[in-house]
Amino acid sequence: MRKLLVLGSDYGTLDIVHEAKKRGIYVIVADLMETSPTKEVADEVWLISTTDTDLLEQKCREVGVTAVITGASDFNIARSRELGKRLNFPLYCASDRAWEVATNKSKFKKLCKKVGAPVATDYYLTDALTENELKDVKYPVVVKPVDKSGNRGMSYCKNREELVAAYKYARSISDNATIIVERELHGPEFAVNYVLADGEISLLYFSSEHNQPGYLENMYSIIYTQSADLKKYINEVNDSVKKVFKEAGCREGVAWVETILDEDGHFYLLEMGYRFGGEMTYVPYERVSGFNTIKWMIDIALGIKHIKEDLPEELNTAYRGCACSYFLFSTKEGCFAPFQGIDIVEKLPNVMVDCPKRNGGITRCYASMGIIRIAAKDVDELCDTISVINENLRIEDENGEPMYVKFDDFVTIKERYIRGLSEFDNK
Repeated sequence: MRKLLVLGSDYGTLDIVHEAKKRGIYVIVADLMETSPTKEVADEVWLISTTDTDLLEQKCREVGVTAVITGASDFNIARSRELGKRLNFPLYCASDRAWEVATNKSKFKKLCKKVGAPVATDYYLTDALTENELKDVKYPVVVKPVDKSGNRGMSYCKNREELVAAYKYARSISDNATIIVERELHGPEFAVNYVLADGEISLLYFSSEHNQPGYLENMYSIIYTQSADLKKYINEVNDSVKKVFKEAGCREGVAWVETILDEDGHFYLLEMGYRFGGEMTYVPYERVSGFNTIKWMIDIALGIKHIKEDLPEELNTAYRGCACSYFLFSTKEGCFAPFQGIDIVEKLPNVMVDCPKRNGGITRCYASMGIIRIAAKDVDELCDTISVINENLRIEDENGEPMYVKFDDFVTIKERYIRGLSEFDNK
């Protein structure tokens, strides 16, 4: 019997377990969570830290585990790379160089410059923060660690005083001495996802990111597939993104880039990932495009080799269907009670719930408490579904006060959707 070890209960792991079990694979989930939705549907659970590679290796050998996989977590993928190499398991991300470029923003930027992919102008600073280093900086700038994702450690600075404070803060949470300081860009941001096979690359989907007005501009509650600015992206940067992936040594699996369409009218790359994107929009996107990304990644973990002909068709048109991820961001820090109304939401036929902490817990302010994914035939159905979620889902603190950001900026996402169709002349 094939046995698959899933490291962690991160976003995407629940989808992996469901897909693997449909294929008759015995699934084991390991982490230090007493329980989680992922563990509840697994065949076996191990209460073992994903950092305890020695014990995991021992257990895998004892019970005959044949493959390892994880969800949208840089941390746990790094653990799976170490464990997989010890056990000689197939790994899509076995290349050390590819993994280093994908998890170090500075190395990613250097590679972008080498192949001609557009990135923001940056400045070199050291911990000394000398006058000679600071005098040429043109504001505003963004400061961010090279080894953190999800906007952790990121600051926006309008002057030298703010820059110095932001630099010191970024250094305090980073394990890397290099801190990125670059020109602040202004404009809509996009998550662009690709599929790889034998060194060949296909653009899978193009999604825009949207915050709820009144909250942090870079706290994106909604990420959904649409086609506004897709033509421009394809014509301007798609080929150079593929060059970055190839030069890095990415040959199998999935990869993505975050990009921004600056007010100067051009795209600039922000970062890349060589793993599932945290929003896991792949899952509802299967209903839009027909391509099953979860199955693709399980194939690789099992040692099934993909070839160029297996790749999905390159995205070059507008889909009417929408795939969406709705992040449930907290409005404050503290304890939250078990989700109420989540059972109603789960019964919606076009909804997939991924909320590892649905039974309550502790959160930081503006942290994600879960993701609800939506597959819709068009943007109207998408907005209607979000409205139903907002009406029924309640996440409250210990005093019964609401504590998640409800997205309702439907005007913006409808406008982008309609413009995208018109750009491809889809009436």
